[in-house]
Amino acid sequence: MEIDLSNKNAREALIRVTEAGSRSECPFCTGRMIASVSVGDRIVLLKGANAGKEATVTAERGYDDYEFFVHIDLEPAHYETRISRTRDKFTFLPIDHAPHWLCALSIDDLSAIDEAVVRTAVLFASEKKPKWSVSMLLPIISVVRSRRLPVSAFDLWPTFEAHDFSSRLSGAFENYFNFAIEMLAEMHGRPPIKRRRVRAMSIGRYLTPTHLEFSGPSPGIKIK
Repeated sequence: MEIDLSNKNAREALIRVTEAGSRSECPFCTGRMIASVSVGDRIVLLKGANAGKEATVTAERGYDDYEFFVHIDLEPAHYETRISRTRDKFTFLPIDHAPHWLCALSIDDLSAIDEAVVRTAVLFASEKKPKWSVSMLLPIISVVRSRRLPVSAFDLWPTFEAHDFSSRLSGAFENYFNFAIEMLAEMHGRPPIKRRRVRAMSIGRYLTPTHLEFSGPSPGIKIK
C-alpha cells in the first residue's frame, strides 16, 4: 500500500507518527526525518540486502534530487552505491542505543514492522471512529506472517505505543492479532521461525544456515 501524500489526513498521520517515533528514539523515524546529507556523513542502511551495513556519503546528489551516493564499508574503494530516499532507509551514525521497546528482531525485519505501523496509522486517520478491523490489522499481520516472525501482540504493542497509538487500543489488538496469527498457522502451517528472534538490531537481516555458510554473518548496529 502506497501512502497517498496528496491526502491531507494521510499526510498529517505520517508526520504525527514519524515525529512520535523520533521522540521515542525510533531509528527508522529519525532517518525518515533527515532532510539532507553532506559528503563525509556516516550512515547505516536500514532496509533490504544492505541492512546493517555502514557507509560514507560520497556525493550529495545522484541521478535525481531523490538520490545520493555512498561508499559502503569494506567494498572496493572505487565502488559507489546509489541510495534513493523513496526506496531505501538509512539514518546517521552513531546510534547510541537500541530503544528498549523494539522487538527482538533483525534490522530489516524491524524496518518492515515500522512500515506496517506507519501504514496502520494512515488507515486509522481515514476513519472517523477508528477501531481494529481486518483492513486495519492487515499491514502488521501480513508482515509477521509472510516473514514468519516469532513475535506476539505483547512484543509488538510497545512499537505501536511508541508511535502514538492510544493504550486503550492495546487489549483488542492483542486479542485479534494473536487469534489471526494462530488461526493462519493452524490452517496453512509454516509456524514462526524461532531463530529469527535475535537481540534487537544486532544483525542486518536474518540469514539461513546456508546463507551464513557462504556469505558469513550479517552486519549489525555497533552500539556506541
